[in-house]
Amino acid sequence: MDTTKKKVAVIGALNVDVGGRADRPLTRGDSIPGRVRTSLGGVGWNIARNCSLLGAETAFFSLLGQDEHEQAIRADGERFGVSLDGCCWEERQNNRYLYICDERGDVAAAVNDMELCSRITPDMAATWLPALAGYDAVVIDANLPAETLAFLGEHVTAPLAADSVSAAKAPRLRSILSRLHTLKVNRVEADALTGCHRPLDAARALLEAGVRRVAVSLGPEGVLCAEGKTFLRQNAINVSAVDATGAGDALTAALAVGLAGGLPLPRCAQLGVTAASVTISQPGSVTEALRDLAKR
Repeated sequence: MDTTKKKVAVIGALNVDVGGRADRPLTRGDSIPGRVRTSLGGVGWNIARNCSLLGAETAFFSLLGQDEHEQAIRADGERFGVSLDGCCWEERQNNRYLYICDERGDVAAAVNDMELCSRITPDMAATWLPALAGYDAVVIDANLPAETLAFLGEHVTAPLAADSVSAAKAPRLRSILSRLHTLKVNRVEADALTGCHRPLDAARALLEAGVRRVAVSLGPEGVLCAEGKTFLRQNAINVSAVDATGAGDALTAALAVGLAGGLPLPRCAQLGVTAASVTISQPGSVTEALRDLAKR
């Protein structure tokens, strides 16, 4: 299926990432040698850039800050081919995300300051509805306020996909589960949404709640996908991990591009784990190496 002409809209968070990776095992209370970098990230922004890299015509909708990072954000949109025309801008600081990875590249701790997301109201979202009607798939992330997610779930007419972001924010999606075509969660987020500790049980519960297609990320064990009466496990691809922070966002983007392109569940699962593995093997939360995957 050719996805180059498919259109995906992403509504969610963009933030400034400040991340460090330790060169050796972390010790609580101690300073560990390593590398520190500042970049643009956020679940929604990562998904949007990945969707574009995977071949979809992509637009991002959010509330962004007019601070010292504004020009970098606009330049990033041009670089990745993601439209920012639907974004609102305020003279405020952009969201911040601070994280530390261990020597394997796994996130050990993180702090997020997402004040701008709390200002994305249903009234703001209502101004985006005419534009959103023209997309083949719309992705939302759970950084948005619960009332805004509920509004979008009620009014977006395109097939809707969602990323649950974290265990703390996943319950914000509970009221719109029946409105979702595709939902990506990890083990902990699935548990927070359903109360089921086993991924298989959680996937069943989410299908029963009305989600049409469920993807439960199992980390290095791959992904469990479910749709209707079909349950399948797609094993992860063994790669040397450099930075695992963007793996889940790459998986969500692949699922969204697959949804927009009408791909069946097995193809979406395969595309998802491949995109995640490519992302893990490269530094940063988003890698342009995904362009090669789109070409293949």
